[in-house]
Amino acid sequence: MYAVGLLLLFLLELAVLAIGGWWGWALDAGTPVRLAAAVAVPLLLAALWGVLGSPKARVPLPAAGKHAFQAAWFAVGGGLLALLGWPLAGVALVVGWALTVALVRRAGRPA
Repeated sequence: MYAVGLLLLFLLELAVLAIGGWWGWALDAGTPVRLAAAVAVPLLLAALWGVLGSPKARVPLPAAGKHAFQAAWFAVGGGLLALLGWPLAGVALVVGWALTVALVRRAGRPA
């Protein structure tokens, strides 16, 4: 069950990166700006995750700080979906993350 939970968390993390690219491409701007945003937003999100949110983060946060960062990460993903016109999908993303974290923690290991 733990491995399934980790897989789900990983897929949700990738979804936030994809949503960031989608949001960047959907901006009301010229093609060069949209392309730059579609590349830059996921790269920025990935950099933040690597520095603060991943299990091998460069800046180790206390458990509460890491959980707060991860909650904010998925809230941003949900917010970007809402800005794209998919508010229920944004809520589903955040709720899916919260349920998956609960599943992993119930298995007796931190997420």
